[in-house]
Amino acid sequence: MASFILLVMSACTSNGTLDTGNLEVEQEDINTTYVPVEKEIAEEAIPFEMEYPSYFPFRNEETKVFITGWKNSKERVVASIRYPSVEEDDKWQEGSIVQPAIPNVNYTVANFDRYYSKYSDLNEYKEIEIKNGITGLFKINEEMNGAELHWFKDKREYNLSLMYFSEDVEELKTELVKIADSI
Repeated sequence: MASFILLVMSACTSNGTLDTGNLEVEQEDINTTYVPVEKEIAEEAIPFEMEYPSYFPFRNEETKVFITGWKNSKERVVASIRYPSVEEDDKWQEGSIVQPAIPNVNYTVANFDRYYSKYSDLNEYKEIEIKNGITGLFKINEEMNGAELHWFKDKREYNLSLMYFSEDVEELKTELVKIADSI
């Protein structure tokens, strides 16, 4: 019986569609958003292999994985995970009116061109070299002391953002490239 279940699960994820058997719908609108799940459950559900960053510029924890069926599709899937800092100076202080902005990395993978082509046409994104000849699109987000990095490889769109980290553009660029290189 266990081998039959494994075979069915393998067939669901290998045929290029989202396996919703262990997912619960959180919201259905233009997109279907599922209740966030542990990495292991997400990896069984999404129709592509998701690799995760191994480098971060701060100690962090990881959240559950957020999965979205783009335009209610089970073929076009977006998976995201967030890595907030857990360093002592960045913690919320109980009873304080002013709270620190917690540095974080947001990482998203889509198995289609979700926004990349649109970003590549905008002047606010600058091309930068990531690794092995891969070019990324880089943009500063001054309001959040952060930056974004987007690239497209093997029919997948990758998005990284590093927020509440630094006002130094070169430091943000260097750190985002290091995170991207660790995937």
